[in-house]
Amino acid sequence: MSLREVRRRRGWSQEQLADASGVSVRTIQRVEGGRHAGLASTTALAAALGVDPADLGAADEDGPAGHLAPEVTFAEALRRAAERWSDFEGRASRTEFWFALVGVLVLVAAPAALDERLGAAVLVLGLVPLAAVGTRRLRDAGQSPWWLLLAFAPMGFVVPLCLLAMPGRDEPSRAQVGQP
Repeated sequence: MSLREVRRRRGWSQEQLADASGVSVRTIQRVEGGRHAGLASTTALAAALGVDPADLGAADEDGPAGHLAPEVTFAEALRRAAERWSDFEGRASRTEFWFALVGVLVLVAAPAALDERLGAAVLVLGLVPLAAVGTRRLRDAGQSPWWLLLAFAPMGFVVPLCLLAMPGRDEPSRAQVGQP
């Protein structure tokens, strides 16, 4: 169950949870927004809410550090892509990436059917959210997000697409364990 669900069941605001747990409101907002919480923050939040830390983080949007990103529905993937359009941190499941890609392609196809230039303009606007979810997806697969740059080379999109299709890895990324 997610932090937001547990907090709302208790009828607590984020400020009340921050006071009870000693965790900042901003950290609570980040965790509820899908970012990973550190072990100390997760433990403090779980203690304040009276739940097991493993249960608290298991269903958060990206899961706790070192766990796979959960699979999502088409509507949820589009919502996340819209909300996290500039967020290059965290992880994204395979379904989240592929549904976001289909969503962008559909959004580009409609204007492109009317006018090729209009479709190209919409595609340019859709590249940042697609790069963000692609970066998160590659991180979940244990790959470097820099692989996305190959998409700009002729036929270079093949390698990133293969890497994006890889299953997630159940291990923390370098950023999560503090390595450069």
